[in-house]
Amino acid sequence: MTERLAVYGTLMPGGENHWLVRNIAGEWTEGHVLGWSYPIGFGPADGYPGITLDPAGSRVEVAILTSDRLDKHFREIDDFEGPGYRRVKCDVELPDTTRLTAWIYETDPEAD
Repeated sequence: MTERLAVYGTLMPGGENHWLVRNIAGEWTEGHVLGWSYPIGFGPADGYPGITLDPAGSRVEVAILTSDRLDKHFREIDDFEGPGYRRVKCDVELPDTTRLTAWIYETDPEAD
């Protein structure tokens, strides 16, 4: 089944943790989501970038991986992201205004 993963921060191509997703076969595209991106200053993800999705928010640039192999990697990525993040569906807009649905790791404010 083809899935999409929108990444920001350290998982983006060129980011320090891109190694986690770079070998997953698929196609990368650019786009953006709406929300708020910020450095996390609390909980288990302290010091890493976070995002809170919000349709009234700012544009946050993301890289989108489309792959029929993502489902085989989600457990590993979930474990890597840990309790500071939750994987949720989001709307992504491409530069040509095409809208897609993708998974993204949103900051989990209830994590401790």
